[in-house]
Amino acid sequence: MLDQKSYQFLERIMKYKRITKPEIMMELDLSERQFHYLLEKTNSTLSRINLPPIEMKNQMFIVNEKTKELLETETDLDIRGNDLVISEENRPFMIYLYTFIKKEAISSYHYQLLLGVSKNTALADVKKAKEVCQTWNVQLVYKRMEGYFLEGQEMDKRRFAIYCIDYLLSQPLGKEIIVMTLKEWDEEQEILETQTIVEEFLKNKTLHLVKSRKVEMIYHLIFIRARRQSEGLHFTADEKDMLKRQELFQHAHDLAKKLFSEGYKKEKYFTAIQLLTSQEEVSSQDNSSLQKLAEEIINEFEKNTLLPIENKGYLIKSLLNHLVPTFFRITFEIPLINPMTERIKEDYKELFQFVDRSLRPLSALTGKKISEAEIGYFTLHFGGYLEKYRDVKPENVRALIVCSNGVSSSIMLRAQLSEMFPGVYFSRIHTAENIQNISPSSYDLIFSTVPLTSIKPLFIVKPLLSLVEKNRLIQAVSAEFPQLNERNISVDQVMNIVRRNTDIKNEKKLISELVELMYFNNTEQRWEKPMLSELLTEDTIQFTNEELNWKSAINQAAQPLLYTDKVEQRYVDAMIQNVEEIGTYIHIGKGIAIPHARPDAGVNQIGMSLLRTRKPVLLLDQKEHPIDLFICLAAVDNEAHLKALSHLTKLLGNDSTLQAIKNADSAQQIIEIIKEGEE
Repeated sequence: MLDQKSYQFLERIMKYKRITKPEIMMELDLSERQFHYLLEKTNSTLSRINLPPIEMKNQMFIVNEKTKELLETETDLDIRGNDLVISEENRPFMIYLYTFIKKEAISSYHYQLLLGVSKNTALADVKKAKEVCQTWNVQLVYKRMEGYFLEGQEMDKRRFAIYCIDYLLSQPLGKEIIVMTLKEWDEEQEILETQTIVEEFLKNKTLHLVKSRKVEMIYHLIFIRARRQSEGLHFTADEKDMLKRQELFQHAHDLAKKLFSEGYKKEKYFTAIQLLTSQEEVSSQDNSSLQKLAEEIINEFEKNTLLPIENKGYLIKSLLNHLVPTFFRITFEIPLINPMTERIKEDYKELFQFVDRSLRPLSALTGKKISEAEIGYFTLHFGGYLEKYRDVKPENVRALIVCSNGVSSSIMLRAQLSEMFPGVYFSRIHTAENIQNISPSSYDLIFSTVPLTSIKPLFIVKPLLSLVEKNRLIQAVSAEFPQLNERNISVDQVMNIVRRNTDIKNEKKLISELVELMYFNNTEQRWEKPMLSELLTEDTIQFTNEELNWKSAINQAAQPLLYTDKVEQRYVDAMIQNVEEIGTYIHIGKGIAIPHARPDAGVNQIGMSLLRTRKPVLLLDQKEHPIDLFICLAAVDNEAHLKALSHLTKLLGNDSTLQAIKNADSAQQIIEIIKEGEE
């Protein structure tokens, strides 16, 4: 019997031509015990379907060619009903979807047969399903004559169904679990019928949908058709009016008519939401108000991170493509699954926090809280943009990027690939549909998030690459294009030598640092994200009782940075010139000003300095802008200062902490406040 974890384990091993045990353990976050359990479980499954087991030699996996063909041809491992073991985590979602499309009274015995578990396990799973339903304002209720059924508003029931579907689709064998659920009610014919209707309808339309979102949308519509329940589906007059104003509403009307026949008059609004939240490209003319919102968000981001945004027009346009479906998703409380959320929060911790703050205009407009999943995709968007504007010189190898995961993921993927392969010129991002129209003579290789047929070298990638995936990809590309690997040494080769001659304390960390050292530029700078206490020290904190004008105050605040050669005089002049030209933008409120300029205006090293003035200084000689705390920032790039700035923002945002800083009589007192917050 095959469970989801062992399937994922098998899938990862077969994904790479050569991969080691430590890399798989790092990729899937496995302990030694978990690794051996999964290997044994996987081999047991392969044996059951008459395939050779996976062997190991010198920490490397040896996979038989027959076994490799299994996943390459997308064979489903002959999964039939009880052959698939559904994880405890996923069983409540399957219970909900099964109940959502029920055709007759359901007893606990039905759930027991559905899940292939014991009576007690089924009852425990039902209890968990009841608990999770309540978080979506839905009740899973049991009555003797009616069995188990759902109570609540129809739209709430659908929202949770959407969540269940999208979550399962993000899991190993999730699609098989969904199909199993439909089969239990003899509704599998809805899969092909719905897919055919949608694909035929979209053929000659100008609608462009994100491929992964389209897959999700089709499954949403499959379950709504299988449910056959439009009663109780209500939208307010304002919601209907908002949807009717959209250019694609007529498309939604026509598609709903094909999908739902008699019930289409109610379902056309739901169908419109599905189309709106799956869009890939939108028109700025049709969404002028949201274009203004995109501009507000970018301005907030610029203000919060103190990063001057280059080519703002490009960022506004790309952000709008992401913002329009997001706006409708948030407005109608349609859930979003982002499997990368935790990775994004870990890898882009400070950026995630700044993006969260910068999305306040979106939260204010919709009146809704922005979920971490949504913030994660916006973080990818801004992170990818910032990476794009690192100075990288393209060489003579030309690459196409094919990504069907939406604009934010596409931007981040391009940024990662540009960093990994500085000797490659990347053209604009393409979809799988238009790749056939591009002449193979115009590129040398393809990076794609979806399988393609190509006469040129093709590398399948994820939108957000793990360390193991980066390492494997670099080696695979270097094998095809040796000129891209100047060192011609792989991490594998180094690790084999290290393993033979030493005892490794932390293999994951060692591999991580070797990948950074060998394959990425400016390694030391990438690792150097100083804490606030490392920047604001006794040497960079000053106090004055003098009566200063605003120019003198900025000059004096910047002196510690000049003395240590972290900035040049022209950087100080640029900070003053920015205020003269742009205005009092450096005043962030509460008497705090953060003067700064572009890194190329004369920054030699990251730095920060603080000046506390006992007598308020009028910024631009304006009474409404009194400043008694100047904090000069010198940033070397788009990210090294974010960790310190994030902590500074947190301190200054707390009124009692801010007052303690202003009341301090010595640099040491301020340093103690800073260090206390860092702990």
